[in-house]
Amino acid sequence: MKLIKVILKPERAIVLKDELQSMGFHGITSKESHGFGETKVIKKQIYRGRVYEERADAVKRVELELVAPDERLEDVKKIVEDIGKTGTGGDGRLYISTLDEALHIHSGTTHFGDSSEEETVEDI
Repeated sequence: MKLIKVILKPERAIVLKDELQSMGFHGITSKESHGFGETKVIKKQIYRGRVYEERADAVKRVELELVAPDERLEDVKKIVEDIGKTGTGGDGRLYISTLDEALHIHSGTTHFGDSSEEETVEDI
């Protein structure tokens, strides 16, 4: 099993979530975030006759997290790249980590990353 974290532009996130759901992925976590890239932007504002400078290089992004079986990883990577890529800078990142174990709190079912075995709390 792989834990996939995608950071991308907000306008692309909804499209990606819809596509992943159509592929059968339903446990997707979404959260807003802000990223600091290579660009340094200084905004000047005037307040009561004084000039204030403020850094405005934090860009709004959305983080999506989901778990995918190893055999579906390449499909997910392709979809993320196809949907997330706009041809301009700041399209985002894709992080993939190995997931050793996942537990469904409600049912007590445990999924292990190194095999397709499942066991419940009653089995242990």
